[in-house]
Amino acid sequence: MGERLVPLLMIAVLAAAFASRAAAGEICEGAAPSAQGTVHGPVLAVPDASSLCVATGVSPSTWVRIPLDRLQATKAALMAAAFGKNATCAVNADGRGVCVVEGKPLAELLHSPEIVKAAYDWR
Repeated sequence: MGERLVPLLMIAVLAAAFASRAAAGEICEGAAPSAQGTVHGPVLAVPDASSLCVATGVSPSTWVRIPLDRLQATKAALMAAAFGKNATCAVNADGRGVCVVEGKPLAELLHSPEIVKAAYDWR
C-alpha cells in the first residue's frame, strides 16, 4: 500500500505545481531527452496530442518533454492512457520517443476500448 501511496502523493503535489505553471508557458522544463536514451517516471502533463511530460524528479525543472514517434492520438486519448501513470520511453536518434505505460505499449493502449471511452468522456 505504501508503495502505491508515494506516487499518488507525488502526482498530487506535482499536479498543483503544474496548475500554477500552465499559464506561464512551457510545462516541461527539464532538459531534452538524450538520443538513444531512456526516460522513466510518472506522466504528469500532456502538453498536446503528440507529446508527454515524464517526471524524473519532483520539480517541474526535471519534467522531460517526450515528443512521441509516429503516434496519432488526441490529447484526450493521451490523457486517458498515460496521465498519472508510470511510463518508460525509449528515445530514438531523432529525439522522439516510443513509450510503454505501466507495462503496455502506449500505441496499443490508445486502441483499447476502455481508453477510447475514457478519452471520449474526457471532453
